[in-house]
Amino acid sequence: MWLYLLCGATLLIAYVLHTLLTTSGSSYGGNSLEAFISHEGDPETDQLIDTSADRYLVNYTDPGKQVLVMFGTEYGCSEEVAKKLFDSVASLRLDGSGARLQPRLVNAQQHSAVDWSQECVLLLVISTSGDGVPPTDARDFYDWMLGTQDVEMSHLHYSVLALGDSNYPHFCRTGRSLDKRLTDLRATQLVPRSDVDQEDWSVIDSWVDAVLDVLPAVAIETKLDYLSLDAVSCDQAYNRTRPFMATMMVKRNLTVQETEEDKETIHCEFDLTGSGLTFTAGDALGIYPQNNPAEVRAVLKALQASGTEMVVPPTWVYQPQPAGKICLEEALIKYYDLKHVNPELVKLLTKHTSDKRERIEGERLLKDGLSKSNIVLWSYLQSNEVVDVLKKFHRAHPPLHLLLSKLKGLQPRYYSIASSPVLDPEKASITAAVLRYSLHGIPRAGVTTTYLQDRLQVNHSCPVFISQNPDFRLPSNNNLSIIMIGPGTGIAPFMAFIQERVATSASGDNLLYFGCQHRNKDFLYKNELETWAKNGSLRLRVAFSRDQDKKVYVQDLLRKDAKEILRHLQNGAHIYVCGDARHMAHDVHQALTDICQEQGDMDSEQARTFLLELEHANRYQKDVWVT
Repeated sequence: MWLYLLCGATLLIAYVLHTLLTTSGSSYGGNSLEAFISHEGDPETDQLIDTSADRYLVNYTDPGKQVLVMFGTEYGCSEEVAKKLFDSVASLRLDGSGARLQPRLVNAQQHSAVDWSQECVLLLVISTSGDGVPPTDARDFYDWMLGTQDVEMSHLHYSVLALGDSNYPHFCRTGRSLDKRLTDLRATQLVPRSDVDQEDWSVIDSWVDAVLDVLPAVAIETKLDYLSLDAVSCDQAYNRTRPFMATMMVKRNLTVQETEEDKETIHCEFDLTGSGLTFTAGDALGIYPQNNPAEVRAVLKALQASGTEMVVPPTWVYQPQPAGKICLEEALIKYYDLKHVNPELVKLLTKHTSDKRERIEGERLLKDGLSKSNIVLWSYLQSNEVVDVLKKFHRAHPPLHLLLSKLKGLQPRYYSIASSPVLDPEKASITAAVLRYSLHGIPRAGVTTTYLQDRLQVNHSCPVFISQNPDFRLPSNNNLSIIMIGPGTGIAPFMAFIQERVATSASGDNLLYFGCQHRNKDFLYKNELETWAKNGSLRLRVAFSRDQDKKVYVQDLLRKDAKEILRHLQNGAHIYVCGDARHMAHDVHQALTDICQEQGDMDSEQARTFLLELEHANRYQKDVWVT
């Protein structure tokens, strides 16, 4: 009997390895052990393969061939990709002997623990945050890598996967810069860098496949690993993966709503006492929300599930992690994104539906693949939420654990801190525009903003952390003037700036260009701003876009004040822009360009160079986002 069991186990393991090595490295259905289990759903296989999050902290005690998988992330996507890559590398068979590589997963934040002279292979997955800056945790690594002169990298084989958003002008700048720097340091490129636009998993898959194809041919010395991941991961400070439970002490409305079209904006204050968290004016507060229970119930109904089914928490959950399985309803409330549809979900439902019409519709959507070049598919994904897709394919009933593996993780949301630590280092204030809308005739709502407004009560807590923003800082010289441009909730960091400049008796002028629709409805922080303006602490310029026949925006006020703007810039002033990247920031930049040309007697190229020099000198800073 034991012989039969041994033979059976051997065959099962061989089948697992064969499957892992012959499928693509997809985001959820590729060369990872976790994905294999999700694909098969075999309890016996579950017992053979380690799927715990602890596998990413493995310390190898036997000699082997090490591979460094490093990630730099702001929102978590690069980390997710790096974990999938780790699993793929761990499962890669080198030769007929069954030898394995020894991947180690390291956050770029811990780059100082890496002995580069002992590394042979680097697989770097890194995102670009906002307007072309490195992720907060990777900033030191980025600065060190670009500035180092005494590191020998000619022995290193590497490849870079750069994540970004093409809506921003400096698409994938971080990954591109590091790729070039590694080449300059004479490291050998394994496969060309790939640039990923907004989590396009088809591009990610292709890069992973290319890496796995060439990795077995790299001559890696067999040796005992020097890197102790226990030591690397011993940071006990509160951060994105280990947030602090902060109490909301204050919540108040900043706007007046008379119609459904009127803005709904709130001010919230969180108590950081006992957290040890510190922040600087310009930083952001990361908040982990919870999904609306009503929307979760709608998903459960579409799944024909009760919500009491016990499921394994996803590997990306923040600490403290659940000790064991949790009920499905809790998992959907806390950990899964129900707004953004993973294209793999459509593929899964198409495969499992018993309805011919649903299958035909799914095949139509998937005809041109999963990449963003498939306009039909991505138009569908962007106009539907998870519950809509489940209803569309209501006769598809894949295994629950497999369906969950096709959902995206619920990410934290980031809000510029609207208070200065100089006044109170234990209080972090934020400004949030509450999102409510209708889709397919059904009322919907934003996740975090309605969580804060409707569900999180004053004196209750939620998970938070600080996200540093070193590229959005007040000048160290208080004698210099500052020009702040921030319509809508873009005013948030400027509330912190002004508070700090007043508290520290800065002698430089403070100019604020704020924009809203109506003076009497959405003039955020009206009383505070007008008080500062009245006592001479602030020069306030407000554009009310709907209070007169002709719409007026902040860029219009800048043009009216062209002489004053250029005078301040020529005298060393710093200029800041916060808010919408797609329209407002572009229009403001154009206005500044026009001002330089008209008032500074510059041609277009000279104006462009002048503003670029301001950026390089950290005198023209942006904190912008795409909505």
